[in-house]
Amino acid sequence: MIVLRARNCLFAFAVCLLMAVGSLHYIASVNAIGVANVVVTDVYWGTIKGSPENPHPGDVNVQLSIELTNVGDDVARSVNLVLPLQRPLMQNYTGLDGKEHSRTSISQVVGDIPAGQLRTILFTVSIDANAKEDNYQYDLGVSYKSARELQQINKSVTIYVPIWWGDLRIEDVSTAPLKVYPDSKQVEVKVRLRNSGSGAVSNVQLYLELTPPFAVSSSGSDRLFVGNVPAGEAYEADFVVDVQENATFGQYSLILSEDRNGRSAPIGEVPLYVAEKVTFEILSVTPKDVYIGETGIVIQVELKNAGSVKADSVRVQLKVGNFFSGTLTDFLGTMLAGEAKVAFFTVDIDAKAQPGQYAIDLRLDWTQEDNSLDHKSSISLNVQAAPFPVVPVVVAIAVIAAVGYFLYRKRVKKPQATAK
Repeated sequence: MIVLRARNCLFAFAVCLLMAVGSLHYIASVNAIGVANVVVTDVYWGTIKGSPENPHPGDVNVQLSIELTNVGDDVARSVNLVLPLQRPLMQNYTGLDGKEHSRTSISQVVGDIPAGQLRTILFTVSIDANAKEDNYQYDLGVSYKSARELQQINKSVTIYVPIWWGDLRIEDVSTAPLKVYPDSKQVEVKVRLRNSGSGAVSNVQLYLELTPPFAVSSSGSDRLFVGNVPAGEAYEADFVVDVQENATFGQYSLILSEDRNGRSAPIGEVPLYVAEKVTFEILSVTPKDVYIGETGIVIQVELKNAGSVKADSVRVQLKVGNFFSGTLTDFLGTMLAGEAKVAFFTVDIDAKAQPGQYAIDLRLDWTQEDNSLDHKSSISLNVQAAPFPVVPVVVAIAVIAAVGYFLYRKRVKKPQATAK
């Protein structure tokens, strides 16, 4: 009996022990359910995850995004972040003493993050001007409470902040048209660039530093805004310029520069070649004096090819005003270097023209190495009043002739009558 009772007691004790262990396991299992777990799932510059920015050393007040995700199955209450600041990240402020100070850390109150959801937190920082390219490591402080247990959780999460430089380099330069001449207008300068750096180039303004004989074709045609060029990719920048009329032929170099956040830096040289353009010299204009009401005046303009290349299909036109008309175009054909030819124009001058010196545009167009070119010059004509009225003189001469003829006939008849 005693042995049996002892066995029963041991059995009962064992059952109680197993139940106790089971209860503890149950409690532990319950406690394991409903825990918040906030982790860092991404770090990038800017505010657009799919198109991150690429800040550079010396940039001020740039946005650093840190993406948090609650991978637990409970709400994370009162989430707070603390980002320690050591170079190259900085944040300066002006103290009560009027001096500039640097913060050692910055914090952000995130609030609650439900289970399975994410929050993106922005930190505004500056980057040391002497920063090197690297993936910088920071220990981000993350604190929050798990809602069900109200248990305070404090942890340090290692994050990496990339600072990679984009580096635009000039690969090729071309123009449209291919040949550029003095007085060429709206020339497209195409500069092919490649980002040879480790990071993207973003939010950069490119501009050509134009110097004579080059000038902007229209407002802003020497500048271009670049949104984003990923590392290793190419980008074609198009600028539009004019070439001054007095440009001498030869090789020129323009500087292409970039402006990033108000800081300018040269990228490289853009070579441009200005080809020789035929120049025409006016040797003489005859006559220089013409008269009001005169018609059929043959004006001769002697021109010389003063360049060192030939001009084909030369055409010369007088661009006259309202008081001139007639045959105002002449074709001179091919003019070799140094050759002179005369253009002939037949001009009528309106009787309503006023006396004075008239400047008349002389337009020449020709082809040169399959390129259509033109040039404007001018001649002057001295328009004078007629030296005497033409119509009255003609009438007077006719009257005098008639009277003379009448008197002659009268004399001839008078002797015949006396003879009878």
